[in-house]
Amino acid sequence: MASFNRFFSSYKKVINKKFFIIYFIYFSFFLANGPLETSIPLLFEHYGFHGNIYGAFLSTNSIINIILPSFIAYMAHRFSSMLFGMIAMLIGFFGAILAGCLPSCIYTVYPACLMIMISRTVFNYSSGNAINYSIESDSRGKYFAIRDLFLFGSISIGMFLGSIITSKTNVSVLFFGFSFIFFIPMFFIKRTDKNIAKVQIKEETISRQSNGDDKKDKNQFLSVIKNKYFWGFLLVGFGSTIYTTSLFFLPLLGTSIGISVPKILSMFGAITLVNSIVAILIGNVSDFINRKWLFVFDNAFDIIPALIFAFTTNTYLFIAGIVCTMIKDAFAPSSFAYLYDCFQDKKGIVVQGFLSSIDNALSFVAPLLIGILWNISKKWVFLLGASGCLFSSIIAIITLPDVISKK
Repeated sequence: MASFNRFFSSYKKVINKKFFIIYFIYFSFFLANGPLETSIPLLFEHYGFHGNIYGAFLSTNSIINIILPSFIAYMAHRFSSMLFGMIAMLIGFFGAILAGCLPSCIYTVYPACLMIMISRTVFNYSSGNAINYSIESDSRGKYFAIRDLFLFGSISIGMFLGSIITSKTNVSVLFFGFSFIFFIPMFFIKRTDKNIAKVQIKEETISRQSNGDDKKDKNQFLSVIKNKYFWGFLLVGFGSTIYTTSLFFLPLLGTSIGISVPKILSMFGAITLVNSIVAILIGNVSDFINRKWLFVFDNAFDIIPALIFAFTTNTYLFIAGIVCTMIKDAFAPSSFAYLYDCFQDKKGIVVQGFLSSIDNALSFVAPLLIGILWNISKKWVFLLGASGCLFSSIIAIITLPDVISKK
């Protein structure tokens, strides 16, 4: 009983009223964005677009993300992260409503769905990073766990609602209906901007540090390139690209073995909810132990579901692969915290934007490759993914540092 009380008391620092508005921003944004992103391949299938077109769509998104994360991170650093967060909500709204209303033409649905994907990138590298860097390192694992409880919990709720909507109508109605949810986080982001002190967002960490000194900005990017941990994370991300990209095709794998769209959304919703709950336990542990090995496990464990999906021929194997993914994904908050721990300085926001941009520049070919392979052999997609996860795990062990939070 005493240990049980200690467990909950350790979370008091990140579940007080100051953090509630932060969690609700994530909850309301991903209530709309999460289910819609998951449903994009189902929308493509609904309109008769093939797997290679969806692969080209993901590749286009990667190409956009070569520049977008660095640009957004830099602009948010120089100006207002909260302003760009509100812009992200508007992009998501227009993308969703257009995807649900426009005629079923590749030239209309394609860019509308891209806007939904872009909205998440803009949010993550503006308001999202500003919030995350305000959290102290010794509380970061627990913070990400609680945040992800709201984040993934909202996605789970959205998936269940989506399964009800699609069982009575179709996927396009889901996009139209969920578009209006984007206005909710916009309101709370604006409120956060007016009450920065109350939610402990330290604006000095993320804005106007350079005072217009362009020379400092150039030195900032040079220091990123010289950072060996930066290259370690880059190689890890590159190795895991094929498998992480193949996860976007899982709804199509489900429909190919006869699982209906509502059941797929319900299944993903249930798994997402369990993930967020388990992550709380792991987030607490990660603040006391070496996060590097949790990060390595996070990458290595992907090999198991990748192999299961490679040989999936029925619903039972599909569910087994999803369950394994669920177990692994519970470590995501700890891995995310580890990434922030490795780049602790005040320029870390730009470091992460630069890291994401180069990662996308190196890996934008993966969706095209998977889209082509998908129509030939789904098995080889996941076998290549398993090989990439093995490579990433080895690179992480060799190149990345040990990180243990100070208590």
